[in-house]
Amino acid sequence: YTHLARGSLSPRSGREQFDTCPGASAEFAKSTTMAQGLGLYRVPDLDVDVEVALRMSADKFKEQLNDIHVDKFGKTTLDDVYRSLRDIQFQQQEQKTLMNLNRIELFLSGMYSFQEVLDDRGMEDVDGIMAFVWGPMRFLLETTNVNERAFDHVLEVYQRLGIQILPLSEYKQFFAGSVNGRACLLNIYNDIAEFHTTAYRLFSLRSSSASLRLHAEFIQTHGAPLQDRHAFRSVDSGFAAPQNSILFDNDDFRRKSHQYMLDYASLRQKFRKDEAHRKQKQKQKVLKWIAAPMKTQELHKSFVKKREPYPETGRWLYTRYDAVSNWMREDIPQDSALWVYGKKGMGKSILSSLVVTRLQELVRTQDIPKVQTCYFYCQDADPELNTYFGILRGIVHQLVSAVDVSNLDESNEDEYDISACCNKYNGFILPLCDDKITNSGGSTLSTTEGCLSLIEAFFEINPRLYIVVDGLDECAGRVEIQQIVSFLVAQVSRLDEISQGQLRVLFMSQPNPEVKAAMSKPTVSPIIGEVELQATDNTQDIRTYVKSRLDPAELVKSRRQVRGRINPTEASLLEASGNNFNLLEQDIQRIEEEVSLQSEGLFLYAVLAVDYLLNQWSKGELLRKVSSRMLPDGITKMYDMVLESLKEKMLDLSSTHWDKTKLLLGWLACAHRPLKWHEIQAIIAYDLEMDEIDFDLRMIRRENINNFLGSLVEVLPGDEIRLMHSTAKDHLVSSRLIHAKSVQCDLAILCLRYLSLRCFAAEDYSVVELHSHIRKGYFSFQDYAIPQWYKHINTVIRECHELFSPTFYHDAGVEPGRNFVGEFGSALARFISAYDNDIKRETHPEFPEDDLSKYISLPFYPDLARLWNHIFTHQKASADERNEVGISRLQDALTSHREVLASEYQPDTVMFGSDTMETYYGPNLFKCKKTLCKFFYEGFKTEKDRDAHHNRHDRPYPCPIKTCNSAPVGFSSNKDKERHVRTYHPEDIDGQTPFIQMSRRVETAKFPCKMCGKCFTRNINLKGHMRSHFGERPFACPNCGKAFARLNDCKRHERIHTRRGA
Repeated sequence: YTHLARGSLSPRSGREQFDTCPGASAEFAKSTTMAQGLGLYRVPDLDVDVEVALRMSADKFKEQLNDIHVDKFGKTTLDDVYRSLRDIQFQQQEQKTLMNLNRIELFLSGMYSFQEVLDDRGMEDVDGIMAFVWGPMRFLLETTNVNERAFDHVLEVYQRLGIQILPLSEYKQFFAGSVNGRACLLNIYNDIAEFHTTAYRLFSLRSSSASLRLHAEFIQTHGAPLQDRHAFRSVDSGFAAPQNSILFDNDDFRRKSHQYMLDYASLRQKFRKDEAHRKQKQKQKVLKWIAAPMKTQELHKSFVKKREPYPETGRWLYTRYDAVSNWMREDIPQDSALWVYGKKGMGKSILSSLVVTRLQELVRTQDIPKVQTCYFYCQDADPELNTYFGILRGIVHQLVSAVDVSNLDESNEDEYDISACCNKYNGFILPLCDDKITNSGGSTLSTTEGCLSLIEAFFEINPRLYIVVDGLDECAGRVEIQQIVSFLVAQVSRLDEISQGQLRVLFMSQPNPEVKAAMSKPTVSPIIGEVELQATDNTQDIRTYVKSRLDPAELVKSRRQVRGRINPTEASLLEASGNNFNLLEQDIQRIEEEVSLQSEGLFLYAVLAVDYLLNQWSKGELLRKVSSRMLPDGITKMYDMVLESLKEKMLDLSSTHWDKTKLLLGWLACAHRPLKWHEIQAIIAYDLEMDEIDFDLRMIRRENINNFLGSLVEVLPGDEIRLMHSTAKDHLVSSRLIHAKSVQCDLAILCLRYLSLRCFAAEDYSVVELHSHIRKGYFSFQDYAIPQWYKHINTVIRECHELFSPTFYHDAGVEPGRNFVGEFGSALARFISAYDNDIKRETHPEFPEDDLSKYISLPFYPDLARLWNHIFTHQKASADERNEVGISRLQDALTSHREVLASEYQPDTVMFGSDTMETYYGPNLFKCKKTLCKFFYEGFKTEKDRDAHHNRHDRPYPCPIKTCNSAPVGFSSNKDKERHVRTYHPEDIDGQTPFIQMSRRVETAKFPCKMCGKCFTRNINLKGHMRSHFGERPFACPNCGKAFARLNDCKRHERIHTRRGA
């Protein structure tokens, strides 16, 4: 709506441009300024039948309407508009909010004269053509009347349009005798229709109230109110005298009309180019604000890549299950929401990626029209991919990414450009997103509340939208699962009332208790359809996969393409281990049958089994494993065999190879947040004996990662590395080969030793040393170690006491003879010595001494107690203090390192050989200063983005619920904080304030609630609280009827009407 005003109604972009055009037809050029703003005006064929063209334009507008509005608009007349205006005027008079409805008179009279001209020409169905002017006009007036500002500015728009329309009935003779004149009639109608189309799309959304404030400011931004019909006339147009109209069909008029068209085309082209540039900047601004990680997109690409060699894999999902096919293809699906579930390891993520790809194929073949598909892959170990907010943010990011910002004169005319994956519907919501940035007070989208109004608007404006959410069972807990299911299913239900199948959601997961509970809720189960996957569904896919992996001609190709982890340079290694097996057809068939039988429909088992078999040293070993039925039953035993095979292979190379393998797998399984690839490289490059780091000499080259980790790990594009499946982490943690507790202790030792290095702790650390260390990669691990070291100490204290027992059994996963007491004690001593002046000595009055009761007899107890006291004190401090490093010298060192890294180096700066700064430190060098923020380690590409993000943290109103995700960030005003508490913590509204009121007498809360046990000092407060339990709202606003549970809330609301009436 704001864009309409800017592009079509502002003097600079509209009328002033046309006032520079020569020719006596300039006045009528002014009446087509709307076309320039929309870019949808087309120079008509001057021989076209105007009546037919008008009818086509009306029908085109009709196609955009919801079913409930088609008949209503088609029967609307000018009298109906006047009746609505009278009703609105009477209502405003009663409420003392009159708003000068006379402003709309120019438009009404102008379009009435337009209708008179059509009647004078004897056209048929003039009333039907004009109904699609009066109908949307009436709709806009009635819809915006609920909001004073929006209604006021809609009147202002119609006033501006009315000024542009001449008294057309005075030029009937001209229109009768001039083809060019009749073309102007068509242009005027098209301009009005396009304005109404855009306005209707915005205000027909049920969530339009969320955007009313956005549309309320555009008139003030683009000029003062207009009172004079001729206010903008600066050129003598020659139309002042109607009697002269008979002169305008001569050669001179036609020549000037043609010149006008040429000038107009040039102006339009320039405007569209500028507008496309503006929208592109706006889109990029919004995407930066959303700040969603690209992990979901990278995961999707990896899943698609794995399916490439097997194009028929998974297609049974929509050929065998009619519910899925119906959901994908039918205009009116039986179920707009589906839950597809099956056992863990069936390959459901691959199936989800197939659904997305298949929908894109249906769009390409035009089997389904005008559709966008959004997707999200939940990951249990990643806090950005396993929460309600993370899912919503990811979907909003994809919706904004699909906004078409191309030059309309050069782009596809369709509303959805398949080849470019651009959705032109979403562009209508882009200004609302921009407005959210302005009013959010921050540089990034950080709250669920910020997502909801945007995502609802996107849902409504798309005629059909598909959403695929995979791995719902991997969300972080029951609450997150219930929130996303309830919200999306509620949106499906709401939009089905408008147009069934407009929003379609498919959840893919295993049927664990948390997901079952969410799907069985009374508000969900009647709406969502269910599809249970059977173990036999995958049988043929597994056989095809196994055969392809074992076929000598396809082995290298499939290992490289399907797994997506092996670099082409390793082809020779694969040929040596694959082609030399020289398997016969009957051998392949036997293996295929055995793996298929043992997998019991679990694709993950088949992948592990084939990897295990192909890692055998000889054909004889491979066939023996199959013929003797040595393949284990179940995923867990299969993981054990894969790890044992990997261990044997690494030990044959050297014990160092196996040690590195254990370290890598342990870190991936036990790190407190997902590690970046350059952070893992930093750990590997750190020599604890020499106390030095050297990337160039010690790092593992990416192409060699599979030599150490086999098929258990994959490195995604960018800087991400992950275990192949969520079950891999569960198994590694419980495995005897990878002892989780010893890994946690090793990580704690590593962090303490790393942060005790001279580059962090030395007071005389020089600039020369700093630059030398930067080039060796010394600071690649600081973004993990600084905010996470105390968490590893916490884990050691709470879970790893047995490591320090002399009777501790050193199993196969722990190095024989490891002296954890000495290693951990030495690391503690070095860390405390390095930061002795900064680590608190005074014991906190609430220090939990029982936490360390098991460690009293150990020699490092004094150091551990002092450090744990420091950690405890820091964690009991305010949110602002907890967002800091907590050790002054370490904070200063971090700041110094980052300043030099960001100011004197670029991602493409060469370190050693072909290694660049990005290889050692990742792509983003500008990092957030708050340790609890994800951008502390994710960072930004530019200083401007980083500084804008810092401003977001400077908010003095934190959420009073300390466990809330918004508590570390806070709010820019107390009003925002209170709104957040009302929305997300309503049960705490009536609770006692967390702040101590020293000057007030404390009254005893003697009125308890029988429902929840909360107590109140006044009975009236208890009564109001009890109403909230039963949903009672006895106090209604006399102005608008909105009801409230408490009288004070109602009175506060009534003041809004009082202010407006004044």
